[in-house]
Amino acid sequence: MSVKRVRQFTVYLFTFIILGTILAAGCGNDVPKGVAAKVNGEYIEKKDVENFLKMVYLFSGPDAEEAYAEEEAALEERILWFLIENKVVQQEVERLDLIADIDENKVSSGYEQVKKELIENIYGSEEEYSLRLNELKIDEEDLRDFHLKAYYTELLYEYKSKEISEEDARAFVEENPLLLKKPAQVHVYHILLEDEEKAQEVRQLLVEGADFVETGEEHSLDSHVELGLIGAGDPFDPTFLEAAFDLDPGEISQPVETTFGYHLIKITEKKEEEELTFEDVRDKALDVKRQEHFHQYFQKLVEGADIDTFDQKSSEEQMHKTPFQDK
Repeated sequence: MSVKRVRQFTVYLFTFIILGTILAAGCGNDVPKGVAAKVNGEYIEKKDVENFLKMVYLFSGPDAEEAYAEEEAALEERILWFLIENKVVQQEVERLDLIADIDENKVSSGYEQVKKELIENIYGSEEEYSLRLNELKIDEEDLRDFHLKAYYTELLYEYKSKEISEEDARAFVEENPLLLKKPAQVHVYHILLEDEEKAQEVRQLLVEGADFVETGEEHSLDSHVELGLIGAGDPFDPTFLEAAFDLDPGEISQPVETTFGYHLIKITEKKEEEELTFEDVRDKALDVKRQEHFHQYFQKLVEGADIDTFDQKSSEEQMHKTPFQDK
């Protein structure tokens, strides 16, 4: 797993924050000191928020504290709302008696894999990784527990996914017939230049046999010479798309002007529009319907929860709203 993918694991932990669910929040009385929130009668302590922040730092690399310094308060607020939603998930997993379905081997192997990738891609060695754990005062058992709680979401998603049938997927495809059309595609390379004169000079080099990629790496204003397969409906400049689809494989365009500059375009492959069958899009349709179903279920679950949050910077409890509500 790349560094990017390791950091995506941290992003995964915020999955339910970015769902945009609207939470009802209130305040209560006789709350023990150090409590940040109460969810259906269960407390989330401020130290839970602090511990989660340490996990974010761990997954974000050695300089995370400095990088997040100016936004730490906002990050802690987002973490609190994630923990609230995670608590709702945990309570639902327990209510449905899904604990028995937890695959301990899967949880353990998943944890070990993430640990391995952190060592290889972020810290470089187990020694540096261990030093970072000590620096952040994170115990490996806490990390395992953290990984287990993240698994609750997957468990609940798998449980609810069973409610979506192939008939649901078929109905979704019938409602969205464009899913059965695979748009035309071309495999595109381009070189972006500042003016037409320069573009013509570079084009002449290509016509004389210069390698397109090497020439692009030397002259292009855009470091991405190879754009890969792009579809007719992809979000590119319309003039650029039209020029690309007018080419034959191996052909190099005349300079094409867009708001970005002048492009020299080459395609190496062209695929015509295809008609697909339900079997071709079955898995995609099931995934979309399952995600939609789970989102709606989870939103109702959280909206129906009894949630109180408390301002730890004041001696009195203060009512808060989710970051998605107007303050």
